[in-house]
Amino acid sequence: MTVVLFDVDGVFLSEERCFDVSALAVHEMLYSPRYLNLDTYQFRTDYSDQEIKEIRAEVFSNDEVLDRFKQMGLNSNWDMLFVTFSILYIELMRNAGLKMEGMDLADIQGVGGMMNTQEVDYKKVVEFLKGDTYTKDSIYDALMAYAREKLNIEDASAFEMAGPIWEKGQYKYQEWYLGSSDVKTSTGIEAEELDKPGFIHDEEWIVAPEDIRGMLKRLLEAGVEIGVATGRPRQETLIPFHQERLMDIFRNNRISTASEVLAAEATDQAEGSLAKPHPYSYLWSLYEHDEVHFEDALNQRNTSDDKVVIVGDSVADYYCAEAIGAEFIATLTGLTGRAIIPNFEALGVTDMVQDVLGVEEIILKNHHS
Repeated sequence: MTVVLFDVDGVFLSEERCFDVSALAVHEMLYSPRYLNLDTYQFRTDYSDQEIKEIRAEVFSNDEVLDRFKQMGLNSNWDMLFVTFSILYIELMRNAGLKMEGMDLADIQGVGGMMNTQEVDYKKVVEFLKGDTYTKDSIYDALMAYAREKLNIEDASAFEMAGPIWEKGQYKYQEWYLGSSDVKTSTGIEAEELDKPGFIHDEEWIVAPEDIRGMLKRLLEAGVEIGVATGRPRQETLIPFHQERLMDIFRNNRISTASEVLAAEATDQAEGSLAKPHPYSYLWSLYEHDEVHFEDALNQRNTSDDKVVIVGDSVADYYCAEAIGAEFIATLTGLTGRAIIPNFEALGVTDMVQDVLGVEEIILKNHHS
């Protein structure tokens, strides 16, 4: 049997709003009175599309930061905004000349209260990322080493992956994306800001949802199994899928999201991050959430007899396919569009499609051959 597993952002849904939200989360942690409260910008929760565009261009240096993250295989918006904010935060503390001894670096608001007027130098993030050939796995250790060096401290645990600062960034992302009224259902935490409508209601589909439904139905009719593995949390995946009736087609146990990844990471068996390019989410969908295969998924073992095809827009998705012996089809609808072609060619990727609808012909040809 052929099993086709799709990424979501950059394949079905545009990543643009996710990147906008990541930038807004960093921006809020810099300028909100609840966080650093820098006085060079008046924080708000209502921005025009043009203002959001300008904030994102500033925070991510005209998307150069995002592009570098993508190239190293870092695919989680939570992680991208965490690293970005952390570098800026470290530089601000260093420039302010704060005495770090005994300071709780995770108390961002408290640290902000000790700062004088500070200008954010967003280029510091680009400089950090240019400093070495980082991978998705090495960048977190590099971040902690950066904190120890720049701040002359020994304990950099505040900057650990999934540590206190990461958690604050994740929460801010969820509040912006889901909106004030729904953030508690995702995080268990009441909204800090009460008037965020939520970008989840403003999703952009890369191609018409009815065309996606038609393609998926034809794959199923041909005997092909389908599933999803995405870095989105489950709620953010299911809401647009329900709105466009894709949940009439996908089965729940063939959908793996950041929520399942976080749950797996919290178990005693897990060691380190299971986010892409770790193939856990793809394997968990392949295994239909069967606990019998939980350790296989943790340990990147593909024990299935099925022919597995992964459809994604990023290098991280390719690495997932390579790790489990799956075939890979690249969609050219991610952050950099067709500019990513040389990266895929360098990896030996031969199947590239203009958009996800081009997957059908490749799958059915190979499935029936």
